[in-house]
Amino acid sequence: MRIAFGADDDNETTRAVVGYLSGLGEVVRVDGGQPWPEIGAAVGRAVTGGGADLGVVMCWTGTGTAIAANKVPGVRAALAWDPWVAGGARRWNDANVLAMSLKRLAPDVAVEVARAFVETAEPDPDEADNIALLARLDRDAAP
Repeated sequence: MRIAFGADDDNETTRAVVGYLSGLGEVVRVDGGQPWPEIGAAVGRAVTGGGADLGVVMCWTGTGTAIAANKVPGVRAALAWDPWVAGGARRWNDANVLAMSLKRLAPDVAVEVARAFVETAEPDPDEADNIALLARLDRDAAP
């Protein structure tokens, strides 16, 4: 599995998440020296362009990188703060980018959130119509 990762800061939480993700396969790092909007968009482009299967973005709140990633057509970035929300984002929304706060999550919690996200592999078939609607909204928004 290839996972794109980007964060606008380096701390114990980001290092714990990268360590966990590295155990799953290749981690495609986005330069942390960039502003958070560029980091979010770069991770989104890696996912939609085929350079990564999933993406993980982190900033102070997680919100900014999620918004930036969601500007990339085809990205469904979800902000999650606990494993249930992260798994639900994959299961019910077919999210392909996880956004987390690097300031409000303890390292062990952030790893559990990431684990729930990547281990939830298949979307709920009952949500297929809604997930297709998301794809249509992306197509309709394209210039």
